[in-house]
Amino acid sequence: MGPLTAALTALMSADIGAATARVKRNAILWGIIGLLLATAYVFGLAAAFLYLSALYSPVAASAAIAIAFFVTALVLFGIMAMLQGRDRRLAEERRRRRQMQTNLTLLAAAGILRKQPLLAVATALAIGALVGTGKRRERRRTTDD
Repeated sequence: MGPLTAALTALMSADIGAATARVKRNAILWGIIGLLLATAYVFGLAAAFLYLSALYSPVAASAAIAIAFFVTALVLFGIMAMLQGRDRRLAEERRRRRQMQTNLTLLAAAGILRKQPLLAVATALAIGALVGTGKRRERRRTTDD
């Protein structure tokens, strides 16, 4: 078992090393991309300001750009609030469905237990399996989202 463990450990460390190198490389490249995009954004703002200040006064150009950004921020804030409300409603609906499923399962289990008490162990295992799989499915959904 020693050589097998050593081989598996070497294989896992090679995979982890490759994954770590890939993550580092991607982080550096994304950092450079972000810096270049931020620089392009600043120069775009400067170009918009210079263009508007050629048509209007510099104060009016600055005010126009500030108002445009303020309105954009308000629109994004509204979209974010709408999405959070939708997420809250979906979470509440999932919670209600889980509670309803649990209640129906318990009602079914109570009916089975009254009619056939010898099935108590099987029913308890089935309830545990139903509740357990529901939680696992919910965890997978939240990690994917």
